[in-house]
Amino acid sequence: MTRRFLVTWLTALMLAGCGGSMGGGDPVGGPGGGAPPVGGAPPAGDVGGTPGGAQDMALARRKIAVGIVPAPEDFVVEGLYSEHDLPLDGAPCEQVLCLRTATGIATALDTGRQEVFVQVGFSSNVDPTTFRRKPLDVALVIDRSGSMHGEPLEAVKEAARRLVAKLDENDTFSLVVFDDGALTLVEQTPVNDREALLRVIDTIQDAGSTCIECGLKAGFNQLATRGTDATRARRLFLFTDAMPNVGMTGDGEFMELLRSNSSEGRDTTVFGVNIAFSQSLVTAISAVRGANSFYLSNPERTRTIFDEDFDYLVTPIAYDLKMALTPAEGFEVEAVYGLPGVEPGASQAEMVVSTVFLSRRRGAILARLSRVEDIAPAQSVMTGNLSFQATGGGESRTTLTASYEGSEPLASTEAWYSQRSVRKAVALTNFVLGARSACELWMKGEKTAARQLADRTAALLQAEADRMDDAPLRTEAELAFKLASLMVP
Repeated sequence: MTRRFLVTWLTALMLAGCGGSMGGGDPVGGPGGGAPPVGGAPPAGDVGGTPGGAQDMALARRKIAVGIVPAPEDFVVEGLYSEHDLPLDGAPCEQVLCLRTATGIATALDTGRQEVFVQVGFSSNVDPTTFRRKPLDVALVIDRSGSMHGEPLEAVKEAARRLVAKLDENDTFSLVVFDDGALTLVEQTPVNDREALLRVIDTIQDAGSTCIECGLKAGFNQLATRGTDATRARRLFLFTDAMPNVGMTGDGEFMELLRSNSSEGRDTTVFGVNIAFSQSLVTAISAVRGANSFYLSNPERTRTIFDEDFDYLVTPIAYDLKMALTPAEGFEVEAVYGLPGVEPGASQAEMVVSTVFLSRRRGAILARLSRVEDIAPAQSVMTGNLSFQATGGGESRTTLTASYEGSEPLASTEAWYSQRSVRKAVALTNFVLGARSACELWMKGEKTAARQLADRTAALLQAEADRMDDAPLRTEAELAFKLASLMVP
């Protein structure tokens, strides 16, 4: 065992699982963590997986770009993780889903305390050069309400055209539009005449109020005409600004509609548009099993989603990933980040990720542990149990342990990272913590405090980007500085 802080996943996962890796690369120690080693590239075909839920933080980016201070909930930590490739070193992945881990000891921005962070990473052995998605039964459900007038509806129609272009004669398609009611323009039918479908899309015009569940019910009814078939996938694609003002308003009834259809194998992907987009509603929707969400912030984003990511975003590889954590004496699970539908920072010793999707990037979940004393060599930190179901059937189980394996006690002024990616994940997490808190202060009218916190968040992120020489992290630092510049006291 290497003498460093690590989380060791014991026993190889069976079926869709992969034995957890020890994490490669030398640990990064010393004040500030020093300069981290550059992790090796993953083996060919070792693509990624991301938890369901929000797959981007594009709404916050768009608001900042146009000079608007975002709402705190617009900073979606699982979405931010999904935008970045966070690969963890380890043995080549030999299964459809492999879980790898890395750990770090660093200062949390919100508390100022040195805490323990454990990254769980997702990878897969699927070869992108040979991968083919399952045939799809698609229900396309488009919001044409008055709030979609102009650019939002045109953006949706362009996205719908790109979606149709990804389908072939093995797929089926239906088209529903909704305002204060729903209208089925195309009943579920094989995709034999794309040009005819495109002509129907071109006819859509805005009108009326927004009854999202009206569109969902009509779309799910179309999918229900297709019987359950393990060789096919059934998915409803909802395009909306998520601003309902007609129909069900209670979360319970609305979410039950999604959950009941998910249990019947009819899954949901939400595409959001419009600067007035309701991030909180879509965050809840996309936390349902088999669901995910994206925000179409600009034409380039739309092109990337449909031309590069489409086959992956409709391909779940695991369900019901359960993690039960038992902290060692003197430690507590203080927060978990990256769980779809869970408020960042919620303390959870038992966690469930409803769905893991195939992805071009390696996603992450980050657990954070607080402690009451300095960490000593061979310090036990945590044990836990993990299980999940492969989409192909069967359940995998494994056990995890965590301990500090350094040769010297770690002082509270020092940072330590077992791998490059966990350092980046911690930096991204601190960005969300700082940005959310700054926006909360701004909304309360505490503008000077908001600006000070936003400046500090941006400076810390820039420092980490420079230490890691990480271009994507520098882009996030630029975003953080732009946010701070909007907060004029």
